[in-house]
Amino acid sequence: MRLKRTKTKAASRRGVALIYAVFGSFVVASMVSVMFTMAGVSDREATVSNGRTRARYLAEGALRVVAKELQDDLAGWKSPTLSGSKTVGGEVVEFTVTALGEQVTSSGASGISNLVQPFELETRVRVDGVQERAHRIVNATWTPLFQFAVFYNSDLEIHAGPDMTLRGRVHSNRDMYLGGGNTITMDTNYVHAVGGVYRYKKRDGTAASGDVDIRRWVVDPFDPSSPSEFERMLSRGQLPVASVSGYDSNFRDGVDLDGDGLFDGPGEWLPFEFGATELWGQPSGYTDGTGQTVMTGQHGVEEAVTPPVGSIQMYETVEGGSYALNPRSGEYDFVGPGLGDHDRGYYFENAGLSIVADSDGYGFTAYDAEGNDVTLDVSGAVSLESVPDMRQSDSGSTEVEVIQIDMALLADTAHFPENGLVYAAHEGLSEGTAASGLLLTNGSELDASLTVVSPSSVYVHGDYNVVNKQGASIIGDAVNLLSNSWDGSKTPGTLPSASETTFNFAMVTGSYETEAGRYSGGLENLPRFHENWSGVPCNISGSFVNLFDSQFATGDWAYGGDRYRAPIRAWEYDEDFNDLSSLPPFTPMAVETVDVVAW
Repeated sequence: MRLKRTKTKAASRRGVALIYAVFGSFVVASMVSVMFTMAGVSDREATVSNGRTRARYLAEGALRVVAKELQDDLAGWKSPTLSGSKTVGGEVVEFTVTALGEQVTSSGASGISNLVQPFELETRVRVDGVQERAHRIVNATWTPLFQFAVFYNSDLEIHAGPDMTLRGRVHSNRDMYLGGGNTITMDTNYVHAVGGVYRYKKRDGTAASGDVDIRRWVVDPFDPSSPSEFERMLSRGQLPVASVSGYDSNFRDGVDLDGDGLFDGPGEWLPFEFGATELWGQPSGYTDGTGQTVMTGQHGVEEAVTPPVGSIQMYETVEGGSYALNPRSGEYDFVGPGLGDHDRGYYFENAGLSIVADSDGYGFTAYDAEGNDVTLDVSGAVSLESVPDMRQSDSGSTEVEVIQIDMALLADTAHFPENGLVYAAHEGLSEGTAASGLLLTNGSELDASLTVVSPSSVYVHGDYNVVNKQGASIIGDAVNLLSNSWDGSKTPGTLPSASETTFNFAMVTGSYETEAGRYSGGLENLPRFHENWSGVPCNISGSFVNLFDSQFATGDWAYGGDRYRAPIRAWEYDEDFNDLSSLPPFTPMAVETVDVVAW
């Protein structure tokens, strides 16, 4: 009899083991799958997180780029770009700029007035599939440059021999170097430098001599009832402790003899950054407000953006302009909108009266605001002459060909500009030459408020704007002051004597950078002289603004010989400029953007 086969316990166990093995493999496979899935999710989350972080940084960084471009556009009298894109960190960031409300006038207690316009800036960027937005509201603030007694785009140096007193705000977009033969008195609540303030000479690094006395902060330094207290910015020789150049921006560490970090013991000195807030803060017992007069980049002073030098040129380079240089004539020809690479500079384009000398120097053409030829009408007031200028002898000539405008005769014509802007230039002027310029004569009384602009040297002969004083300014590559005694007969090796003369106008003019052994002449020589002024007052009421390096009047500053001898500098800020309505026409503006809120 055949026996029936049955499962043994061993076989049963093998089957169960196989089932467990299959199940275990399934579980492991599932776990591996889950792990890969989770890893993928984590990678994606990491990618998203990294993308979001990078996108945020790019969006915020682009906001700064857009804010700076807004400043540049507004300072250059251009309409701001309202939308577009920027490439930042290799990524394309889109942006929009929106004006909020209307431009308003903001007046401080000291009478200084600003124009303020809020803008909203937005940027958008997508990185690794993640989009981020950044927003900022800024106040664009326009400050008329002529509301500064002194404004320099470059380093400001003051090393006058005689005493000098400055009333009104003093600003440098870079560094300030102060010292002189005697005392510089800064009677103001505003001495600001984007860089630092130093008590040594830039040209050779030696310690500056003389005293620098600066007023402690009050709300309105023009108010005679306000306290008038001054503190000295000590030079290296005056400071009783070791220093690089005195109690200035180089004095970074202070003196802490007992190491307690308080700097309040005998013989201890605060670092300049903090000491300046005490020395030139408000006087003791003064409760009308708080502030400090001396501020630098360490205290957060930022650049005030100003119009570019191209604004005073006849033609400035632009993409898609309407003019192009004719290589044969050396003049710019109209070639049609968008077909050229130049356009008229701001002042030339907006002038109420333009006088343009031919490139050959034998004739000129005058135009009114509508572009009509008015040459015959003004011919009695305008002529072509020359002025001896020994400072330009290095450029090959001691005579500068000039357009001469008799201001009194111009007022008798029907073409004294209604908008208050006269522009005069020579066609074919090339950089590095000083062969042309503008001479203003008989300007003791102006018919109305007036700004005169030239891309080359401007010479002002005799009293200017002293009768029925108007808001007046002169803008040029160099501003030269000739006394009432000047008769134009100066020759090489001679130095005619000057007589007391008064000039009531603000000036925007060029100079050059001080280098080792080559001094620019400093603020004290920003207006240029050509006579022996020793002991003779030169009276100036206005504002002193240096925005650019001279492009044409490039002769080096030198003292004595047949160049000049310094006057008694009776210079002051014209307080009438504190009132916006008293400013000259087409006053250039410094533009700042101040953050209000960001998110």
